[in-house]
Amino acid sequence: MTGRSRTTVIRRMWMAAAVAAVVTTGCGKASNKPALPEQTGPAALGVRAITPATELSADVTRVTGQIRSKNEAVLGPQATGTISKMNVRVGDKVKKGQVLAVLDASNVAISVEQARAVKQAADAALELATSSLERTRRVAESGGVAAAGLDQAVIGQKQAAAQAAQAAAGLRLAEEMLRDHSITAPFDGVITARTKNIGDSVAMTPSTPVFSIVDTTGLEVRAQVPESVVDKVRVGSKTQGTLSPSGARFDVQVSVVGAVVDASNRTVEVLADVVGEPSTALRPGALVELDFSSAGEADDKGLFLPTQAVSARGQEGFVWVVQDGTVRKRDVRVERVLPGYVRILQGLAVDERVLADSSLDVKEGTAVRVVQ
Repeated sequence: MTGRSRTTVIRRMWMAAAVAAVVTTGCGKASNKPALPEQTGPAALGVRAITPATELSADVTRVTGQIRSKNEAVLGPQATGTISKMNVRVGDKVKKGQVLAVLDASNVAISVEQARAVKQAADAALELATSSLERTRRVAESGGVAAAGLDQAVIGQKQAAAQAAQAAAGLRLAEEMLRDHSITAPFDGVITARTKNIGDSVAMTPSTPVFSIVDTTGLEVRAQVPESVVDKVRVGSKTQGTLSPSGARFDVQVSVVGAVVDASNRTVEVLADVVGEPSTALRPGALVELDFSSAGEADDKGLFLPTQAVSARGQEGFVWVVQDGTVRKRDVRVERVLPGYVRILQGLAVDERVLADSSLDVKEGTAVRVVQ
């Protein structure tokens, strides 16, 4: 092979190798997967955002209470003896002073008769001594009786008066003992329990319960109100109660707001009288719901957030405000008004949105995406 032919062959081999390299490189690029777009920043965090409420929902100012009678009592004897008469049964309506049961009082009745006889004798002696004194005084005025005789008549009248008073006291004591052998109703009400029957023996000390009586007309509601709500409750204010489970409504008027907070559950006892005629019968022991949303309507206005949306100690705190897809820390002043709610005093507008949970792991400028 000539030198020229050798040069031509080498040139062709070089060109073939170059073409093969280009083809191989092109195939390699074609086999790669499409590249994902580069991430230019952190992914936005999905969050819930809320705006402040301008009024409190009535649901947060409702408390559960229980109806009870203002007058209820367990009645026992004031003497020891055997029951000889039962005048009422469970469910009977009774009047104040009505005799419910009587103990055997035969011996006491005799004592009353004796005391009455002693009193009558003492009264007669007093009458005689008084008449004698008057006659002696008239005679003494004319000089017919010495001063000593008049003094004796005066002393005799005083002794008779003292004996008459003593006899009267003895009669009252005997009559009181006789009354103690009767169990009477202390107020109008309904008999709710009877634990003894005719022939049963009862003792005064310790007192044996015989009846339970409840006044079903004088009713009140006892409720344990959270201390954060109790400042809305005023003595004399009226509100509405709802009977559970019937839903019947009735009116009450606050009569007592407790002076102390129960340290175990942070509540204050509130008593409210049932007023007016309820649409259905109310029974002591029934559960009811009291609505204090109208007690102090001025306190129900403002900007309110759930406590979870605010990080606060005392009146100072902050919220996370959502702005242009990011969160910004905003200092606010608050006051606690109800369980689970605070009022915004300063630092937030009504149309601004804040994170519903202030405890989220975010910082100033964190990108967020509202998911509601």
